[in-house]
Amino acid sequence: MNRLLFKFMVLIAFLNFGISSFAEQIGAPKVRIRVAQYQKTVDFVLPQGGRWLSNNRSGSIPAGKKCRITGTLKQKASRKFHLMVGSASADNQKEIDETMDKFIKMGFKTHGFMVGREPQAGYPDNRLVFIGVATFFDEAEAKKMQDQLASRNISSWVFTETIEPAHGTLKLTVAGKPVSFNFAELQLEGKAGVRLLQAEHAKGFSWHGFADRTYKSRVQIRFGSENCLDCIEHTDLESLLVGIVPSEISASAAPAALQAQATAARGEMLSKMGTRHFNEGYDFCSEQHCQVYKGIQSCDDYIYNSIRNTWGMVMLNHENKVLDAVYSANCGGHSSANQNIWTSKMDPHLQGVPDTIEPTRLNLTDEKQVEDYIRNPPPCWCSISGIEGADKFRWTKEISGKDWHKVEDSLEIGRISNIGNYTRDISGRIISLTCTGEKGEKTIMKELAIRKLFGMLRSSCFVVNWKRDEKGLINGAEFAGAGWGHGVGMCQTGAQSMALKGKTFQQILLHYFPGARLKNLY
Repeated sequence: MNRLLFKFMVLIAFLNFGISSFAEQIGAPKVRIRVAQYQKTVDFVLPQGGRWLSNNRSGSIPAGKKCRITGTLKQKASRKFHLMVGSASADNQKEIDETMDKFIKMGFKTHGFMVGREPQAGYPDNRLVFIGVATFFDEAEAKKMQDQLASRNISSWVFTETIEPAHGTLKLTVAGKPVSFNFAELQLEGKAGVRLLQAEHAKGFSWHGFADRTYKSRVQIRFGSENCLDCIEHTDLESLLVGIVPSEISASAAPAALQAQATAARGEMLSKMGTRHFNEGYDFCSEQHCQVYKGIQSCDDYIYNSIRNTWGMVMLNHENKVLDAVYSANCGGHSSANQNIWTSKMDPHLQGVPDTIEPTRLNLTDEKQVEDYIRNPPPCWCSISGIEGADKFRWTKEISGKDWHKVEDSLEIGRISNIGNYTRDISGRIISLTCTGEKGEKTIMKELAIRKLFGMLRSSCFVVNWKRDEKGLINGAEFAGAGWGHGVGMCQTGAQSMALKGKTFQQILLHYFPGARLKNLY
């Protein structure tokens, strides 16, 4: 897109809305969250009955009867795949220009893409501009160029733009009796919630499975951007947090840890509203990609009473905007710097802090120090025995045989002779490595891609002993690692330990997000 035209579009967007200011009293924002996804059929039950709705039609659904929605796909979704290399706040034209100029000087033709949902009056504007260097209609081609950029030590990500979602028809069967064959979408309302049967969760993770889950608010079903049936709950942020908190952290955690989790999750969601699933018909998914959410749980009343004193509370960053208060399960003893873990601009509140109980100087970018740190760790908040997640503080894993062949197949450079040239983040996590094979070299960038390469390691903070065959080619590996997850922001295990030792939720948050300010947004 022409830069002058893009500047004009950004300016008009802000003139139409105005720069957001914080209001004294505004209600919790409405949120749409995709809670499940099915290929063709959705089985559900309304435990105490309810009704279905579609356009101007509606009908009753008896209590406890198994019902089914069957979808027939008529037209697949239309999508583009943008290769993005940076981002900037939509109201910071200087930052947008500087990022674009950086890549123009490298010979790229750049374009800007605004993402985010226009906020309600009184909420801060979190819209971003993603800076791209290429656009494809084939995701494989986008990833091919991503590998080419990685070989030049340029970090990037593939952003999917939904141009048009899939279209199809839905057939509703209530207690074995067909109701209609030609719905475009359906909405379900239950007197005591909507129970979706055998909803898939944690796809791609070792704990992947299927479970029946019940949702309190209205659930919409329609074809989405991935040519499947999306189930989307329409609720509000505070109601959603009651379900997110025990899904993300132990419900038995001390109240201060639950309050810290609620405040962090609220901030992360408000800062990312409309940027994670742009133009897909919902704001967030209920998986690790956004926030884990399992619907109604038996502990909901306890969680509500435990976190109600944080209602509307967020952390503000140095720009007086809502801080993207991310978190992970176990930092391993030191949290990470956001720009090293993701392709994002540096956030001064997310530069990593030691999680050691006593002050300790660590240089975990140094190979010798990180090996000693992993094998002989100092006492840390996230290492205290008996706390949920503390068993992930240190871990080992071996790869051999067909599992190693999967690594070779994914790299597509033949048998591997060497893996090295590590670059480590302040937390010790490897954020770049180079693999040398019979057919060439490939550089893998960012911690999640590295974890996935080796069969989804708990983290990329590891040291490794490469096993070799008689020809000196790698045929296996023995890993010793630290932590679980990306490590940026709040360490959930550490937060639980600090709460048990009497730290308040404010002290916990300001330990993991130094320099931030707490404020009630509504």
